[in-house]
Amino acid sequence: MAEFDRLYRIALENAAIAKNYRKRYLFTELEHVTKARKKGITLISGIRGVGKTTLMLQLFNRIENAFYFSADSVLVRSKRIYDMVENLYRQGYTTIFIDEIHKYPRWIEELKNIYDSFNVRIVASGSSTAAIKKGNISLGRRSIGISLTPLEFGEFIYLKTGKRYSASFAEMLDKKKAMQWMAEHPEVEKYYGEYLIHGGFPIEAKEQIFPLVKKMIYEDALAEFSLTRNKVDVAERLLGFLSLSRPGEFSYTSFSNMSNYAKSTIYETVNMLKELEILCAVEGKKPKEAAKGTIKLLFSHPNIRVAFAEQLMNDAAKGALREEYFVFHMNALGIPLQIPKKGRKNPDYLANIKGKELICEVGGKAKSRAQLMGKKGVVLSDENLVVLGFVQKTNQKQAKMVGSLNKVKYLKIECTIKPYGRV
Repeated sequence: MAEFDRLYRIALENAAIAKNYRKRYLFTELEHVTKARKKGITLISGIRGVGKTTLMLQLFNRIENAFYFSADSVLVRSKRIYDMVENLYRQGYTTIFIDEIHKYPRWIEELKNIYDSFNVRIVASGSSTAAIKKGNISLGRRSIGISLTPLEFGEFIYLKTGKRYSASFAEMLDKKKAMQWMAEHPEVEKYYGEYLIHGGFPIEAKEQIFPLVKKMIYEDALAEFSLTRNKVDVAERLLGFLSLSRPGEFSYTSFSNMSNYAKSTIYETVNMLKELEILCAVEGKKPKEAAKGTIKLLFSHPNIRVAFAEQLMNDAAKGALREEYFVFHMNALGIPLQIPKKGRKNPDYLANIKGKELICEVGGKAKSRAQLMGKKGVVLSDENLVVLGFVQKTNQKQAKMVGSLNKVKYLKIECTIKPYGRV
C-alpha cells in the first residue's frame, strides 16, 4: 500500500502542474470518449514530444476515482500490471491511466486479461507509435485507438496566446479573401515563422526535437522492427539527405546508386520511417505510378526537417517547409493528396476536396499559374498557407463516432498540449 500511496502522490504533483496548461480544442471530446465507456481500453499513440503525458494528467484531474502511474517507474517495473490494476480495482478505482505502457513486457497480454477480468477503464499511452498501433490491432474490440499529432498552426497560437481564430476553406483558397482575412487578423502572421521552426511540438526549445527523433530511431525502431546497424545508417543518411533536398519525386533507384545501399533496404527503411511517423509520402494517382515507386517523400512536420538540417549546419529550404506545412494541415483536415500527372511544369499536388479535384501549387512569389497547366487550381502563397492553419475540421463526423463507440475501432484525434500555454 505504501508504494501505491507514493505513486498516487507523484501523480497528484504532476497533475497539479498540468492543470495550469491550456487544453486542446478536442479535450472535451476526449474526456467524453473516456467517460462514455464503463469498461474498455483507450490507447493513445503519437510521436515523442507531442504531449501524451500532459493530456493523460489533465484527464486524470477531471475524472473521479482515477489512478495514474507510468509503467517505466522504478516502483512498477518489478510488478505485474495485472496485479496492480486488480489491487486498485479492489480499492474502488474505476479509471486507470498507464503511461509508457509499451515499455512493460507482455503489455498487450496483460491488458487483454485486465479487460476480461475487471470492470475498469484503462487509458494507456506510449512513446512508440508503432508499438501502440500494433497493440490496438491485437486488442481488437477491447480497445479504441486515439492518435495525437503535432500542433496545427491555429492551436499553436491558441496555446501560446489564449486567442482562438477560425477561417473557411474559401478564404484559404482565394488569394484576395486570404489577404482580407490577414488584414482582419494582422497579429497572427508574426507567429508563422516560429511555427515552421518548432511550433508543432509542445516543448520550450527547438533543440529538443532532434534528440526526440533520434530516440524514435534508436529506441522505438530497434524495439519494434528487425533493425540492423545497416538500417540505422540508411535511416540517418536518408533523413539527412531529405533535410537538405528540395521537395520533389523521390527515386529509390537514384538514392540507391548514390548511397550504395540496396534498393530493398531503402524500401524497408522508408516504410519504417513512415510507420514511426517521421516521414510521410504522397503518391501518384494511378496504381502503376505507385508500383514504380513514384512518390514525394516529405517529413511529417516541417519542424523535423529544421531539426535535421540544423544538425548538418544548414538552413532548411523555405519552399520545403511550406510544402510540409501544407501537407500536414491538409492531412489533418482529412483531404487526400496525390502527385498530379506529369506535365511540362509539374504542379505540386492534386487535392480531392469533397469529390472535386483541385491542382495546388505551393510556393512563394516566384510561383505562377503557369504551373497549373491550364487546369483548375490555385497557387498558394504564404498568405493562403497562414489562413490554412485556421481552417478546422467539422466536428459532425467526430460527434457521430463518439456516439457510436462500440463501432469505432480507431479514432484519429489531433490533440496535443503546449506546456507554456497557461490558463
